[in-house]
Amino acid sequence: MLTMGAAPVDDTMAAGGGRSSLAVRTSALYAALYLHYGFFLLIPLWLSHEGATPSEIGTLMAIPLLLRLLTVAPFAAWAGRHGRVRTGIAATALAAAGLVALLSQADTAAQRFAIVVVFSIVWDQIPVLVDAYASMAVRARSLDFGRLRVWGSIGVVVSTAAAGWTVGRTGIGAVPLLIAGFLLLTPAVTLLLPGDRMLAATETEVRGGWRDLFADRALIGAMVAASFIMGSHGVVNSFGAIQWAANGVSTTQIGFLNAAAIASEILAFTLGGALLGKRDPRILILLAAAAAALRWSIMATDPALPVLYLAQCLQGLSSTGPLLAPMMMIARRVPAHLAASAQGLNAVFIGAVLAAVTASSGFIWSGGPGRAYAAMIVVSLLGLPLLFARGRRIAPAGHSAL
Repeated sequence: MLTMGAAPVDDTMAAGGGRSSLAVRTSALYAALYLHYGFFLLIPLWLSHEGATPSEIGTLMAIPLLLRLLTVAPFAAWAGRHGRVRTGIAATALAAAGLVALLSQADTAAQRFAIVVVFSIVWDQIPVLVDAYASMAVRARSLDFGRLRVWGSIGVVVSTAAAGWTVGRTGIGAVPLLIAGFLLLTPAVTLLLPGDRMLAATETEVRGGWRDLFADRALIGAMVAASFIMGSHGVVNSFGAIQWAANGVSTTQIGFLNAAAIASEILAFTLGGALLGKRDPRILILLAAAAAALRWSIMATDPALPVLYLAQCLQGLSSTGPLLAPMMMIARRVPAHLAASAQGLNAVFIGAVLAAVTASSGFIWSGGPGRAYAAMIVVSLLGLPLLFARGRRIAPAGHSAL
């Protein structure tokens, strides 16, 4: 069982600075982390340029999905338990930068495989640890997680827009070094952040481990329900652009459709926390399930372009809700020293469902869009019965129960 007492420390000092200052620095951490994502999407193209076969490319891109299930939760738990989340972010980002730079020197398939395996183990930790740090910041100063996380989506937009232009001038061979350069921004920002122990300075007499998380059935149920909704995006991620192109949608319009989805995410991250207020975050999961079911129903009909834009805009709810709700619940219900463990567990749930759907998406798609998206409607709703589970919360007194 987890118990904590309160220490008579100054609130501003405990949070590592003022509320707005911490919000700005945590937002900068998200922006720095996601600025390399647009370039990372070009890795398959770089691998092809280096002579990798399609089967090799598929294997290399699947490695992170598989290793995430085995490595993220243990490392995140260790970092959180020992107050090393901020340090872990810096260390894994530096290691990932070095490894992806080393990838540019790999000459054989065996070398690329070995580097990608180690890189995946290191790289997968970074977003989980950043989310864990953000949940501690949210808890310490009652910040709006959505308005912190939105800077990650903005970073993706900027990175995606800049990647094509930049690589057009540097050449595709520079992609690994460009990724490495942007990854170095993350450890640089950590130098501006307060340490874990400063954020958790008001929580003393901490006892309990990651296994205590499972006692909170409401939290676990929300994570599982959210993971099924996220997993239901596996088919559209794999075959959405193929479906649209087959229906005569131009590559330019496909780019605009993807931009509409990202814009809806940015809007949802910005407004979601404020609109929810102090209400139960599980409301967001219910809304997300409804939005996902509606979105897949539309996609199953091979809709006209205007309706397709509407379906893409539903991503603001269908993918943002399952990300926001568990984060908010972790910030409200989980002690600081277990925040990283909770984030790692959440990442495993999402990774397991998404990997399963993605791996089977080819078989599912072979039955046609109608059947494929009907299956995704079922997946998006599978976890909802668990959403209403009730259990002992593990947050200390002073944080309202849901």
